Amino acid sequence: MTLDLVKVIEALQQAVEESTTVARCREADLLALLEAFDDDEVLRRIEHAKTSWLLGVALERYFRRFPAPTVPATGYSCIATDGSIVASDRHGPLAYAVINIGFCVLQYGQTPEAQLGAEPTVLWREEDLWIVDGARRIPVSGTVLALRRAVMELEAGLGWIERVSRPVVVLLDGTLIPWGMEGQTTSVIQWAMASFKPALAAYREQRVPVAGVISYPGSRDIVNVLRVAACDYPLQGRVVDCDDCLLRVQRGEREQACLVVPNVTDRWLFGHCEIVRLAPGERTGCFRSRSTILRQLPEDDQIAFFYLHTGSEIARVELPLWVARDVSLLELVHAVVWDQCQRARGYPLALQEAHEQAVVHSQERAQLETVLEELYAAQGLVMERSAKERSKRVRLA
Repeated sequence: MTLDLVKVIEALQQAVEESTTVARCREADLLALLEAFDDDEVLRRIEHAKTSWLLGVALERYFRRFPAPTVPATGYSCIATDGSIVASDRHGPLAYAVINIGFCVLQYGQTPEAQLGAEPTVLWREEDLWIVDGARRIPVSGTVLALRRAVMELEAGLGWIERVSRPVVVLLDGTLIPWGMEGQTTSVIQWAMASFKPALAAYREQRVPVAGVISYPGSRDIVNVLRVAACDYPLQGRVVDCDDCLLRVQRGEREQACLVVPNVTDRWLFGHCEIVRLAPGERTGCFRSRSTILRQLPEDDQIAFFYLHTGSEIARVELPLWVARDVSLLELVHAVVWDQCQRARGYPLALQEAHEQAVVHSQERAQLETVLEELYAAQGLVMERSAKERSKRVRLA
């Protein structure tokens, strides 16, 4: 064993003790901040705030809670898609990727039905694996390949809409915000948006709500709003300006007023803070994401979100702005996600099954490598590997 666990555990113990102590000390200040929270004033502050972190902009009141509506009496359809990626070993002779899109289609009502399956796509041609940017070639790998998978998940859901009865909701596992585009070159963003934008728009054109469900989210958009509410700059006639504040703190000129807000997630806020805690089935109001990458989309297709108590955790549900603004469709998404969570211990049943269809197990990955070696052998070629790869497979002394 090369890791000194004793030293690591000692450091982790200290970190846990200090962080929990600080959180407990700030709890009373946090409750006071929430009791004095002024939605209109905070929205005015957000409009001109200069922050380095994301803020959720409320479409309704910030801390209003909505009970779970009932699902339609005539039933509903739920389409769920999920994807997994098998990328080729960079030490191998052939560059390729397999995107396996799993689906689960559940229909409830007078004619209940379930359909499950998966559809693999193999990418190996030059145009599949590279993005041409003038004289440069950018590989479709990592986060860029994940963007391709996200589009294929959206497209798979679209392919089922006309084959099921309505009302219908399409669920995806994870975020609808294409975070992978942040920090990418213009050519990569244009390449991704060329397929992502029309796929998302197609749901709006067919008036079918699509939503991404994020289990155990780590986002802090609403906690960050509380930091804006706690800021004392507006009391001095100034806009919220985090960079200026931190510079003055470093010079010893002031203390951060927002330190009364503990370093917690939105999940913790709506799951543990008594004054805003959600009950099972309840959701928050909708909040608009201020991610800069969403400016690439039409306003109606930009992403909003709400938090939902699934019965076992606080999940984040993301959906296009046009759905969030339509009360009947918003209630349908709320009802369907809650109903699906009740059927599968706090996580939507359809998504759980779609994941099982999409996942590629380690044995299947190994089988792919074996098949590839056999295919090369059939062509009279020996599949060579790098010295580094061979050293990993056969350990000497």
